[in-house]
Amino acid sequence: MYIVLHVGVLALTVLALSRVTAGVWLKNPPAAITVAVVFSLLNWGLGWLLRLLLVVPTILTLGLLLLFTTYIVNTVLLWLADKLLASFELKSTRALLLSSSAITLVNWLFHLPLWQ
Repeated sequence: MYIVLHVGVLALTVLALSRVTAGVWLKNPPAAITVAVVFSLLNWGLGWLLRLLLVVPTILTLGLLLLFTTYIVNTVLLWLADKLLASFELKSTRALLLSSSAITLVNWLFHLPLWQ
């Protein structure tokens, strides 16, 4: 149930981003669910690999990179979802960074212990 709720919140976030941000395009509203599912699957399948690749830079920055690791991973996965899906397009780097920021913030709020 938790996973379904999380994907639903992510889909609503993507839908809201397509309405508010000029550089985010969705073919139709149900495409937001597809984007959320693909993003979640990419996060499950590749997120650990990206975090593993960031271990050395994290050590070199004395742990400072830990503050931005989730944002970096979300940005890469959102870009990859854009490339994989024809019904979803990020038209600029600004749209990618804004969308990644919003998704990171919503995920952080969703994972607060208050909601569980």
